[in-house]
Amino acid sequence: MKKVLFVHDGPLRIDNDNNYYGVQAGDAQRQRYLSLGDSITYIMRLKVISDSEINKYSLIKNENFSFIEIPNFLSILKLSYKRNAIKIIKDGVDNHDIIVARLPSAAGAIAVAYAKSINKPILIELVACVYDALWNYDWRGKLLANYKLKKYQAILKDASHVIYVTTEFLQKRYPTKGKSIGCSDVVLKDIDTTVLKKRLLKIENIQEPLVLGTVAAIDVPYKGQADVINVIAKSNKKTLIYKIVGQGNSNKLQNLVDQNQLQSEVQILGSLSHDQVFGFIDDIDLYIQPSKQEGLPRAVIEAMSRACPVVGSNIAGIPELINEAALFEAGNLDDIKNVLTQIDKNILSQWAVENFKKAVEFKRETLDGKRKQFYEQFKHDFNL
Repeated sequence: MKKVLFVHDGPLRIDNDNNYYGVQAGDAQRQRYLSLGDSITYIMRLKVISDSEINKYSLIKNENFSFIEIPNFLSILKLSYKRNAIKIIKDGVDNHDIIVARLPSAAGAIAVAYAKSINKPILIELVACVYDALWNYDWRGKLLANYKLKKYQAILKDASHVIYVTTEFLQKRYPTKGKSIGCSDVVLKDIDTTVLKKRLLKIENIQEPLVLGTVAAIDVPYKGQADVINVIAKSNKKTLIYKIVGQGNSNKLQNLVDQNQLQSEVQILGSLSHDQVFGFIDDIDLYIQPSKQEGLPRAVIEAMSRACPVVGSNIAGIPELINEAALFEAGNLDDIKNVLTQIDKNILSQWAVENFKKAVEFKRETLDGKRKQFYEQFKHDFNL
């Protein structure tokens, strides 16, 4: 009986009835890992959610599933918890047969180092660039960025099996000597051609103001929503509406909205459930991903699957997804404005068609098949 351990910082969510919830993949992720073994255990931080928040998350079934909590040791004020967290992670590695570590994450890096020292099979999922995340966070992040880059490059270089969420970007920045594939962890709804027809009709009838939308954490500076707000603030004509969806504390973004008196132009909606996000995308005219750090942004692919035109920053895996003319320099307000200014109905229709066709590559059955084949290779290489 093979036991699989998944390690990440998290957090995972739990309600008052001890049900566990993921943010997006949810139970699909649990089922995915059961392809590697007979049971799956998550080691992560844990956050309690209220009954009113439950519909924003994806329930994880408890079949062949268990959870081990680690304390939050990521901030300087909580470093005293690190020793306890390390012990929990090492005990988890000792008691499981296969280790899946999602990186970048402090907990994942600890698990990889220890599992390697005792020759446990390790499968790494690389989902983002640690350098970009730290460099674009704040001054403290800039102090750590180069150190963390080299640390994770060393980890990936010596890894035996790696799943990258990008096709090129992460592979080039964090190359491995081991076996690897590029495979997004997105979970798409069924791709129906009627979606494209509805989108093209919506574009044909579009009127100002153009409604933009972003789905990303709202309290992480490198997600870039503030840049879009600043672009709207500097525009002479109020031709844009910007709707922001995401988890986290909205105070900083709301203060920026208030300072620029953009209460009518910018709406911060908070978090939505995975299903609600698709409805949100259907209602907007243009999806914008202004990030300064990403892997292969799930929300962009989800928007593309709804035939939504997309513009985004020229970083990480975003150029792998959308038209070159839809790209702008990350953090460059003039460039963002220039891309938005060029847009007309013909361009929106062109991007809608291109995006919908591209999204087919991310159909669940296609990615699941690719991932399963790699899992089988992993198990074969370790005689599992």
